[in-house]
Formats: sequence, C-alpha cells, structure tokens
Amino acid sequence: MLKQISIKQLVQLKSILNQIDDLDYAKPLSVIENSTIGKHVRHILEFYECLFNALNKNEVCYDDRKRNLILEESIRFANECITGVIEKINLIDINKRILLKSKYGMDELFVESSLYREITYNIEHTVHHLAIIRIAVSNQLKYISIDEGFGYADSTINYLQTQKIAS
Repeated sequence: MLKQISIKQLVQLKSILNQIDDLDYAKPLSVIENSTIGKHVRHILEFYECLFNALNKNEVCYDDRKRNLILEESIRFANECITGVIEKINLIDINKRILLKSKYGMDELFVESSLYREITYNIEHTVHHLAIIRIAVSNQLKYISIDEGFGYADSTINYLQTQKIAS
C-alpha cells in the first residue's frame, strides 16, 4: 500500500509538470514566498533519493541532500527523475531496519527506523510540498488543472468525504 500511495503522489506531480510552462516552473512566485515550483519538486525528489541511497548502508540522512539545481530548472529532467523514483519504489519488496541520522546545529542524532517508516515519512513530506505547489498553482498559475485530492493527505480526503456523506 505504501508503494502505491507514493507512486500515486508522484504521478500527480507529473501531471502538473506536464502542464506547466517552462518559465513558470522556475519563476519565483510571491504566494509561496518567492520560492519556485521547481524548488519544491527538487526537494521531494531528493528526499526519495536520500532514502534509496540509504538502502546499501542502512542509514539515511535527509540533511545530506545533493541539492541538484537542474531539478529546479528542467521539467524534462524532473520528469525523468520522477520516473526513476517510481521504478525504484516498485523494486522495494521487504521492510528492513534503517538508522535515521539527523543534524541539529553541531549535533547529530541517530534514531532506529525502518524502510517502511521512512517511506511513510516521504509520503507525508511529499503531501506537504504538493500542498504548497497547489497553493502556487491555484493562485498564480490558473491555467494548470489540479486533481481534487492533489496536495491533501489521505486522512484529510477521507475526512472530507465523510463530511459530504453526513450532510
């Protein structure tokens, strides 16, 4: 189930990238504090890459991202990376222990985790950035069509559906 949710989010992200104008992808947008859609896409993808890189050494550190600026500027490259992430997600077949390394100031913290827990974290992290992308698109890039559930956590979608049924 985790794999399907991750892939669903990434496919939704691709649907936005397939509609966005090249200039708008890398343009600072005031509604998101002059950040760009590309920066949020890069951030999502680099967290997944950190996780995949961890599979060989059983330790993940999201603070040690590459920060590949090409992902912020090239829709084509971002789409290729999304396809690669989806392929890697599909290859996951078992849960395993992973050590999560986090850096706070000069300190490092190590916490026991697992692959499935970190996939769950990536899902929640992706929702957060998709929500920001939704705000940007809804306010400043109105030519882009957004799915109703884009940028919402599954729990929020479920809650909203129960409210519709109740009313």
